Amino acid sequence: MFGFYVTSGNKMSIRAPSNHLRVAVFQEEPFVMLKETSTGSKFVGFCVDLLEELKKTMDFEYILHETPDRKSGNALGNGSWDGVIGEITKGNADLATGSLTITSQREDVVDFTKPFMEYGIVMVMRRSEDTERDTFAFVHPFSGIVWAGIIASMFAVGILLYLTSRARYRLGVQSYHADNDRDFNLRNSLWFAYWSLMRKGGEPPPRSPSARIITGVWWLFALIVVSTYTANLTAFLTVRHLSVPVSSVEDLAAQSSILYGITDKGSLLDFFKNQEGTNSVYERLWHAMKARPAESFVSSVNEGMQRVLTSNYIFMVHHPYFQNRARSDTDCRLATAGAPFLYRGYGIATQNNSPWTEKLSLEILRLRESGRIDLLRDTWWPRSSCSTDGTRKDASARELAMADFIGIFYLLAGGSVLGCVVAALEILWCRFRGFKTKGVEDIEEGNLQELMRGFSSGQYAILIQRNTYSQRHCSCLNNANTDTTRL
Repeated sequence: MFGFYVTSGNKMSIRAPSNHLRVAVFQEEPFVMLKETSTGSKFVGFCVDLLEELKKTMDFEYILHETPDRKSGNALGNGSWDGVIGEITKGNADLATGSLTITSQREDVVDFTKPFMEYGIVMVMRRSEDTERDTFAFVHPFSGIVWAGIIASMFAVGILLYLTSRARYRLGVQSYHADNDRDFNLRNSLWFAYWSLMRKGGEPPPRSPSARIITGVWWLFALIVVSTYTANLTAFLTVRHLSVPVSSVEDLAAQSSILYGITDKGSLLDFFKNQEGTNSVYERLWHAMKARPAESFVSSVNEGMQRVLTSNYIFMVHHPYFQNRARSDTDCRLATAGAPFLYRGYGIATQNNSPWTEKLSLEILRLRESGRIDLLRDTWWPRSSCSTDGTRKDASARELAMADFIGIFYLLAGGSVLGCVVAALEILWCRFRGFKTKGVEDIEEGNLQELMRGFSSGQYAILIQRNTYSQRHCSCLNNANTDTTRL
């Protein structure tokens, strides 16, 4: 007979035996819920499981019944109480459980056990995504000064390649069989630097030691820049940007563009009523809600959550209620604004001076210390797949500033200086070994007349005519060239 089956509240006025406890409940997911079964209706939920845990180690049986008004308990004008608190004061119940907050007002008429769960009040809002489209979103991964530094570095490397190659070429510090300093004019050098930054390689390929050092460091610089840009751009394009207009109760009281409210019954309503004359931020919130009652107060938690999703409304509610609703919010539309406030506790109410108060309190403490209550909580409040903290800042991407990039600029500068030093050492080495003047042949593409003459005479050869000019070159780096090439 005893357990958690439903009986009518009107039939519970007869006093039960001392170890047969009458427990008044009110429904609120997931604390207490009514479930239809093949054998009838029965109550399930966190508080029902908690009673079962207490029953295992304590000598009692219990029977549950729901209050006729289905309320937790508020003081009425005539000094009486409604809800489960009223059931105890009228003698219709020995215990009352559910999401029943321990308050000083209720302690005046009933006793409470030690709290089995602490909670805070949270401000629930609708998560709003940044729907504005930014035409120039592709530039956001880097700050303006970083972009300027990258572009300036590209021109600096191109000009540096041109100057070092031109100096080697003019002073004859090259091997005409291996080096291609002459090809690195200003246009080719700048184009090479741009191509390298775009990860396309570059032409002409550098051959001299100094050009290869500068190019190698520039390629490393380009690799880091492009990789970092790609990663940060992905974050900018995929991260949801959350607009957080309110982050505290002070912010909520200071603004008037967003409506806010609470349920029209329960301990939170009593708390705000008691703020009259305190000149606190909570009094300002209460006056604002009283001024627009139809738009501020809701009859149930579900109605409040639904209003959050469908209008510009912030709902103040117990954190466990919000956690339960967030589990079913598969679209992750609900979030909290700011940190919880008004921390309180849920307890089991008993009749004044009841011997069960101390017994239940000790057993609740034992269950909390053993971690059993935490396991029950995890069962009824499984972890949500959505982040419900609307004030988190670390989830959004940020542009990279120069301080994040200064290291690779140092690397590029160091490599460029090293390339210049190598070029200078090559020049000094050749000057130390001495110079001499020798004819240097400038290759010109095939001469049509010589080509036709070769074929008309029956010789299968292509004669390439060359013009020569006098150029100084370093004898230590070059060998004599032939005057003609026969293919």
